[in-house]
Order: sequence, then C-alpha cells, then structure tokens
Amino acid sequence: MERNLVKHGDSTLMVSVPAAWVKRHKLKKGDAISISDQGETLLLSRQGWKKTELTGEITFTENNYDVIRAILCKHYRQGYDMLVVNYHDDNIFPTIHKITASIFGYEITDNKKGSCTIKNIVKEFDFDTKTAFKKIIADIDHAFTLVKETLAGKREVNMDEITLLRDEGWKFKDVAFQMLKKDTLGDSFKENYIIHISEQNTTYLRWLLRAYQSQSKKTVSKEFTGLLEKTHTFFIESLIYQKKNDVDYVKYVLSERRKLQEACEAIAQKGGLEAKLVIYIAMIVQNIHNPKSVIVA
Repeated sequence: MERNLVKHGDSTLMVSVPAAWVKRHKLKKGDAISISDQGETLLLSRQGWKKTELTGEITFTENNYDVIRAILCKHYRQGYDMLVVNYHDDNIFPTIHKITASIFGYEITDNKKGSCTIKNIVKEFDFDTKTAFKKIIADIDHAFTLVKETLAGKREVNMDEITLLRDEGWKFKDVAFQMLKKDTLGDSFKENYIIHISEQNTTYLRWLLRAYQSQSKKTVSKEFTGLLEKTHTFFIESLIYQKKNDVDYVKYVLSERRKLQEACEAIAQKGGLEAKLVIYIAMIVQNIHNPKSVIVA
C-alpha cells in the first residue's frame, strides 16, 4: 500500500498507520511503537516485539573451499543470524575463517575443538547498489587485465589473485540478495539482478585462467589474445551503452555478440588447447549480453 505524507507543524511530516494492523495488535491512542531505520525502509513494530533469531547447525567433513563457501553464503542469504559449524578436520577451520571474513556482517564469535559459532553482528546496514556495482566492475576489469597479461606471457599465473577478485564479487552478490527482501520486485530485479549477472564474469575469467594453468603448453596465438581483448572492450562498451536508450543498447550488444561468437566458433573449429579455452570466452560474451537485455525484454 502507499500512504501520502502529511505536514504537521513547521517541520514534521506524518503518515497514518493501517487500521487493520492497529486492530490486529490491539493498539490504542498513546501506545508506543518501535521504529527501526533500515536504509530505504522504516520498520514499525509493537514495542517489546523482538525478531526471532534464525539459527542453524552445519557439519563439514571435507576441506572443499567452494562447497563450504556456497553453503555458508546460502545460509547468509536466507537470513541466518547464528550458525554452529562443526568440522571433522582441524585443517577445515582456516577455510571457514577465510570465507566468513569475506561475508558482510558474519564473524566467528566462538571457536573450540571441532566447532565454531558464526554470528551476524550487523543487523541493519545501508547497501548502496551503485557503489557495489562500481566495485564489481572494477574487479572484473582487473581480472580481464590479469588474464590478458598472463596469456601474453607478461606475468606468471596467479590463481590466488583472481580467486580474491572472484570472492569480492561473490561478497557483493550475497549482500545484494539480502537486500531483495527490502526492495520492490521491480527495483530488486533491475539493480540486484545486474549485480548478480555481472559478478559471474570474474568467475568465468577464473575458469579460463585455471584451464590455461592446467595445460602443459603455455602459449596461445595472437588470434586468441586478440579475441580476449575484443571481449574486454565489449564489456566496457556495453556498460557505456547501458546508460543509453534501450534500442541503441540492444542493437549494439546483439551486433557485437554475434561477431564475437563467430570468432569463438572459428577458434573452436581448429581444436587443440585454444578450443578448450575459448569456451570460457564464449560464456563471458553471452553473459555480458544478459543484464539489461533481459530487463528490456
């Protein structure tokens, strides 16, 4: 529902409380209610009402970084306030600690042999989607540069660096999903969906670098590095076109995507190392096309 603000006095604005809510909670004139500022949202509640904390328990039997992160982030997005985490191997705890430190609000508050407790110590926060989007874009740009320089032989393979960039994107994606609960459906889709799709590019670039690292042959052709450079340019230009009208954006991304897809197919047909690596460039090209194009559709 929507309510109009009414001016009361020189500087005060007021809004009425829904009668059904007042009746349901048996409130009357003079009763106190609590008001909680949650950024774009004001939460009204009966005084004395307290949100029930969502708690859970998890057990990890293997030290698998990606699995542990996926499970912890799933619980974070579902709104868990406290998690008791059990582990069968002491070597698992450093992984849990590293992942927890990369999730907004989550902290390890208790640790003992074979178990630790994770709590969300930040109950309310403002999340600026524009700032988060800029951060993710900067990380993707850095990842492109890192991969291009590695494939060109200008630097050694550094999986830790690109993994950190990927995890940064995941961190902002996870908190964006948390904010879905506070936005209207339209705003949630437009802003948080774009954050979700964009951060995937760093994941695909990491897969490309990992596949390259796993091959004994450490050289790629100028055709391949040129395609990666064009894909990077497509990424940057698509961001510029996102700010333009829908028709110009769609015309641009459809035209450039087709060209890059054809270039990917040409490399794939030659076989060998590059045919295995170009799959990831094709995934990036398709992913760059997705955010605003889906919204426009």
